[in-house]
Amino acid sequence: MKLNTIKRAGKSHFVDMGPIRLRQPFPTQHIEMIDPFVLLHHYGPYEISETNNPFDLGPHPHRGFEPVTFLVQGEQLHRDSLGNESVVKAGDVQWTTAGRGIIHAEGPTKDLVKKGGTIEGIQLWLNLPSG
Repeated sequence: MKLNTIKRAGKSHFVDMGPIRLRQPFPTQHIEMIDPFVLLHHYGPYEISETNNPFDLGPHPHRGFEPVTFLVQGEQLHRDSLGNESVVKAGDVQWTTAGRGIIHAEGPTKDLVKKGGTIEGIQLWLNLPSG
């Protein structure tokens, strides 16, 4: 059996993504594209409350990829232009296909904002074939 070796190890730097700062292991200056992976984000942990809600990402478009969200802590609400709405809780995975285009919004649930808590997750974006 042939074992693969690690060719490069590096730090995951912070990037600004709308109103939040998150870690982005790739792409970076040294790792541009690993098709079919578009990017990988680690967001949080963010403390959420009625006076502090940095993770309320209003409606925004996606097209041509599939974001896969793994929620580590908290709970978040997903809504989209296809009429889908779901609550993703700690330990859950959400897979969204944004083929020809979708508008979606995500953020902590109203309950999490009201009672306070922590939200943290990992999101992997997978490239879709064109056509």
